[in-house]
Amino acid sequence: LFDIDGTLVNSDPIHFRVFRELLLKEEGFNDNEPIDDDFFRKNIAGRANAPIMADIFPDWSVASREVWSIQKEARFRVLAGATMLESKMGGLDRFRAWIDGKELRKAAVTNAPRPNAEAMLSGIGFDAWFGELVVIGDECDRPKPDPCPYLTACGLLGVSAENCIVVEDSPSGARAGVAAGAFVIGILSGQDRSTLEDVGCRLVINDFDDPRLWDHLKNLSIIPACP
Repeated sequence: LFDIDGTLVNSDPIHFRVFRELLLKEEGFNDNEPIDDDFFRKNIAGRANAPIMADIFPDWSVASREVWSIQKEARFRVLAGATMLESKMGGLDRFRAWIDGKELRKAAVTNAPRPNAEAMLSGIGFDAWFGELVVIGDECDRPKPDPCPYLTACGLLGVSAENCIVVEDSPSGARAGVAAGAFVIGILSGQDRSTLEDVGCRLVINDFDDPRLWDHLKNLSIIPACP
């Protein structure tokens, strides 16, 4: 089970740029200073838009927050469109080949809005690979960090979470995978190793070429897919 932002695609630098650019236009926000990487990692990365907006703009109406979010996502797609393929996480194609060779089931599980998720998967050539198995947090009863999106994916795949691997880059997403009962692998695209370990990641890797990942895969017991 894969997150998308920061996991399949190293998109956090683009999100950071967009938030930094647009928040600077909001008079008085952060004392009119640009947000820094620490603010982004603690308050934005991996979270759904609704709680991000509620924290950043607590005095705004829900409608105003939604309008701002839509504008932000549109700006993200403009900036990401030209660089999506080169932002694909290192070793991803190798890991995809291993999954296909083992005939394992897979799904993408993300807090990104569906247009963003589809744009990113299409941009790296993974849209057909996941097919319809793309679970969107805001389309579930509750987004990450609630386990609901991952449990929803498990239901679609017909597997128990205890027999799944979740790959995540954010504390929010990692908490969701841990709460679902999966083995969670953290990927270091934006967070510190200690941050991901503290929320329950049982393995932390640099990317999908990391020898620690491949050493772990050698020792896995594979449960064959049901016909």
